[in-house]
Amino acid sequence: MRSKLFRSSKDCMVGGVCGGIAEYFDVDSTLVRLLAVLVVLLGGAGVIAYIIAWIVIPKNPEQESDEKFEKREKIKEKIKKGAENVIEEVKGHFESKESNHNTERNRRIWGGIIVIIIGVIFLSGSLFPWVVWGNLWPLIVIALGIIIMVQAFKK
Repeated sequence: MRSKLFRSSKDCMVGGVCGGIAEYFDVDSTLVRLLAVLVVLLGGAGVIAYIIAWIVIPKNPEQESDEKFEKREKIKEKIKKGAENVIEEVKGHFESKESNHNTERNRRIWGGIIVIIIGVIFLSGSLFPWVVWGNLWPLIVIALGIIIMVQAFKK
């Protein structure tokens, strides 16, 4: 028999109370659990007694649950894999600086072309007054959308 009563971390179903009592008296925890269920069914006060014991009896600081240890190890593995993935991604980003430079350059070129086209449209409206641009705007926007999509699929 132990000198101090603790809730069990290893033999735990709900709060570790029955497992701790079983460890304290050095008996099978299943018997203690059956006794607890019997007390709950006979009088109903067993639920309140269990909750009070759960609050009052401290958890055993020396025991570490195997499940918690396994969960902690899995979390460490996930963090390690995630960090390795981030490192690889950052390395790949810095190694391919030239391709990023080209894509930035292409974006600026396309932006310049679009601005020039818009300028030509406004200028042609004042140079050629017989052309009604108000009716052509939807067609121009659709054409620009198609061009952008075609360029995206080419890459």
